[in-house]
Order: sequence, then structure tokens, then C-alpha cells
Amino acid sequence: MTNTNEFINHLASKLGRPTPTETPPPVEISVPQYRLSNTEERASIFLQNWQVLGGKGAIVKSENDMLQCLKEWFGDLPITWFKDNPQALIAWDMLPSIAESAFSTLNWPLTRYTQSSLDPRDRYSIAAHAELGITGSDLGIALSGTIVMNSDPLRGRVVSLLPPRHLAFIETTKIRNNLFEVLEEISALGTPPAAIEMISGPSRTSDIEMDLSIGVHGPIEVYVVVIDN
Repeated sequence: MTNTNEFINHLASKLGRPTPTETPPPVEISVPQYRLSNTEERASIFLQNWQVLGGKGAIVKSENDMLQCLKEWFGDLPITWFKDNPQALIAWDMLPSIAESAFSTLNWPLTRYTQSSLDPRDRYSIAAHAELGITGSDLGIALSGTIVMNSDPLRGRVVSLLPPRHLAFIETTKIRNNLFEVLEEISALGTPPAAIEMISGPSRTSDIEMDLSIGVHGPIEVYVVVIDN
């Protein structure tokens, strides 16, 4: 058989059917979409699913809530880190204002990704030696407990990938019901980002014997602060 028509003719004859002469009409498939009733419910389900997958998280309504949350998770660890590495906390250039204020109150100096070095290659090394990468989030998915971040040269994906710990902030208004809604929203941007990063808990992988390993390809600890705005 040298072409597609010959293959189809041969297949039809084996099945005892006439050779089709035109493309069959498409079959419409209607799949029910996972939807929640309101922003509060989406935030709650998002956090539950995030925690089921091994991440730590909290919903905060004020700066005091956030301060309490950060102290509970990290305690005095950042002070210890700074003694060995002044660039232990590497962050996106811009974070939600409530997060910026909390870090200022705690006196935890942040190394901004784009300002850490003029050479982008050196920034990778700085991120790899940092103890905590700090980012915002573009969107979230309640159904899977996932944060979504579009690639951007001014923010750097290495901030969330190379340090052993990743802390992300997301506003409740950015949490969507399902992946379909997220992809629709990204498609509506016109020019899609070069890459889309989706994070659901710590990095994990398993071999053929299903031996699960945590933190092999990314952070071993992940934290998310959901800002109720």
C-alpha cells in the first residue's frame, strides 16, 4: 500500500464495509465542567487540595495574619540563613503589597531576581544557592490545588524551581474552578507566554517500582498564602 486511499480501501474490505467517500460529521461531546459557587468556596477547595498533595498553606485576611503564618512556618530560620548567605531569599521584583509589607516588618531582606546580577546566567546560580524562592501567582485551579505562573524574563522561573523551598502568594480573585477556565483565559491574552508553570505540591517522581521520591526535580517544600481580597 503506497498511499492513504489504498490503506483505507484495504481496511474497509477487511471489515466488510464500503469505502467511505467523505469525512464523517464531527460528534459533539458535552463534558460537565467542575464549578464552585463563589470565590470563598474556590479558595477553600483550592487550599484543601494543595495540602492533600503535600503543600502547606493558609488563607489570610490581614498583614497580621500573614506575619503569624510566616513566623509559624519559618520561625528564625531566615536569620540563620542570612549569616551564611545574604541572598538566601530570592524573590520576584514585585509581590502583592501585603506580602511586601510583611517582609519589611519582619526585616527579612529580599534579593530581587532581576537585580541580583546583570548576567542572567549568574542569576541561576544565585537562585540555586538560595534557601527560599518567593513568587506571586498568575492564576490558580481549585479542582487540583494548582498555582499557575506564566513565564516572564523579568520574573524568572528559576525562583520557583531551584531553591529547596518555594513560597507563593495568590489572591482569591485569581483562583479559577478548573484547568479549562485557566487555558481559556491564557488563550485570550492573544500572544501566549513561552511557557506556563503549573505547581501542585512539592516536586515528586517515582521509578518503575513506584518508589516515590520528593524534591528530585524541584523544591522539597512548598507553601502558598491565599490572600483574601
